[in-house]
Amino acid sequence: MASNVTDYFGSKEFPVNDNEVYGLVETIASQRIASVKSYNRLDNAFFEYIVDNGKVVEEAVIKMAQKQTFVKTGSPNLAPKDPVFAPRYFNNWEAKQYQTTIRRNDIRKIIANKGVGVEQVVAEILDTLTQGEGFEDYNTMINIFNQDVGFDASTTIFGDAHPKSIKGVIYAIREMYNALKATNKIGLDPNDSDSFDQATPVEDIRILISETLLNMFDVVELANIFNLSKEELFGKLVVVPFDANYPAYKILVYDRKAFGRGTRLYEMSQDIIGKGLYTNEYLTVDRCYFYNGLFKCLSLDVREAVEAGKTAMFDANVYYSVTETLTHASTESDVDSVLAGRSFEALYTADAGYTLTGATVSVTMGGTDITASAYADGKVTIDEVTGNVVVSISAVSA
Repeated sequence: MASNVTDYFGSKEFPVNDNEVYGLVETIASQRIASVKSYNRLDNAFFEYIVDNGKVVEEAVIKMAQKQTFVKTGSPNLAPKDPVFAPRYFNNWEAKQYQTTIRRNDIRKIIANKGVGVEQVVAEILDTLTQGEGFEDYNTMINIFNQDVGFDASTTIFGDAHPKSIKGVIYAIREMYNALKATNKIGLDPNDSDSFDQATPVEDIRILISETLLNMFDVVELANIFNLSKEELFGKLVVVPFDANYPAYKILVYDRKAFGRGTRLYEMSQDIIGKGLYTNEYLTVDRCYFYNGLFKCLSLDVREAVEAGKTAMFDANVYYSVTETLTHASTESDVDSVLAGRSFEALYTADAGYTLTGATVSVTMGGTDITASAYADGKVTIDEVTGNVVVSISAVSA
């Protein structure tokens, strides 16, 4: 039997080999079975409501008491002055179920006792339920953050202006933080009659920022501006991991109570199918997600600052073209451009009845003839491309 040896990238098929001495099939040396992992990096971004009874989440704020005229003499006004409540109700529940099947007898057939046991495999299979739900939970949160939530800080705080540099972004975040901390209506809907002056407790303020943008900051400088330790700062940051679905330039500074996640049900269950020797495992989740405009939320688009920061750190890619004129010859290379500074390599073969021995060959780069150093035995090799490459080969009759 021929020797089956996998390359660096492995193989989807088991490489069956007979031992050179004993003529028996060689077996597994080590085995690891793992589930795909995905945890919700935004788990602390929403205010959590655990709902044991009922189906409606009620949130309300109470307006501050207003000053009254002090009556020193005469009959005081003893009429009641009830507090003013502003409620919001949410009941947009959605139940979801995740399922997987456990077949212990079949697991025993595939494991090799080389580093993994039956219960370890079972645990990894069960883990796919919570991992799948966590990924769905994350995507739902991202979708809400992508909505038109919060009020534009560039108009409500900065007078129709926006940061043009990363330093300006840091300053803007601090100002937005201060606006939430102070008693005012900044970050609330000015057209909502229920918008009351309020101050957000410091422990409830969150700063939603992309990983891409955070990488541009000096975290120590950012912490110093907030008069916080790095550990305290990261307790307030909600960092969105690299995600094509979330714009890297969007910042939210908000009261954590502005975004809610209600959970009525989070339960594991199973069906035992004795006849088939397997169990169906389920994770059932019933949740509602919402944005509550009764609490402060400011947004800021810092696209210009992000682009300026990238421009300061990166040069735009420069590509050089590769043009080939082949007569009675061909190549399997399909490269038509090369990034500046990278290498280029292509092998050329003569058509049937022709040969490259004595062929007319020309290789230029940036208009300079480099045939002598770049071409040999039907192969063009350029270690560093610094200009447009033109390859011309004309094979001769054999």
